[in-house]
Amino acid sequence: MKTKTEKKKKINFARIIVVILFIYSLVCMGLYLYKEPVRHFEITGNTVLSDVDILREAGLSHYPSYVSVNPKKVAKKLESNPLIKKATVVYELHFYIHIEIEENKPLFLIKSTNQVCLADGSLIDYRDDFIGIPTLLNDTPEKNRTLLAKNLSEVDDAILYAISEIEYRPSHNTQNKIIDENRFLLSMNDKNMVYITAKKARLLNSYFKVIASKQITVNGTFFFDGDENNHAFKIAKEATTTTTTEKTVE
Repeated sequence: MKTKTEKKKKINFARIIVVILFIYSLVCMGLYLYKEPVRHFEITGNTVLSDVDILREAGLSHYPSYVSVNPKKVAKKLESNPLIKKATVVYELHFYIHIEIEENKPLFLIKSTNQVCLADGSLIDYRDDFIGIPTLLNDTPEKNRTLLAKNLSEVDDAILYAISEIEYRPSHNTQNKIIDENRFLLSMNDKNMVYITAKKARLLNSYFKVIASKQITVNGTFFFDGDENNHAFKIAKEATTTTTTEKTVE
């Protein structure tokens, strides 16, 4: 009988070297990515809080390693700030990180408590950097104040900054019964007085157009509180409807 001779397998050193080099490259790449810091933070949507404030709040001001940033944790940390309604954090190319902020902006100072009412109706202590916000002069039921804040948040900043003082002024009928419990009187920086109802506060977006109308005397009192026969209200309502229609068409 012939005995079979087993052939010895030759070790392919070239293949082993290629594998080792490949693993080495992966390790080096991993270390590079782990150590490489964030090169740039792109922050959008913020007006009240500065970019520096946001990075400090998120614990990112030291520009940590790119891969060490956990978007969900950073967003949650930012949203713990009462001035931030929503935060979205995403990775971008070139070691960039994008942070999108939706602010819970401060709308007015409550004179009696020295607190600031935010867009969602919550209250925080006044800070010196809350510049240009109007003052609510008198006591207002919480539900009415919250409704006002929610709807004022839809008004353009330029018009909000034109408001100096706010007074809670519910309207009454001849029997002294309340007709509109959400009525407020605004004192403007241009010396005009404006009545609004909280539910229709967004009509203020047409304020500058109203006072520019030649049919309305300046430095007067304007009624944006729902009187369909009032000229100022008509202009505001028409302008708001036109704007809404144009946006829909686009």
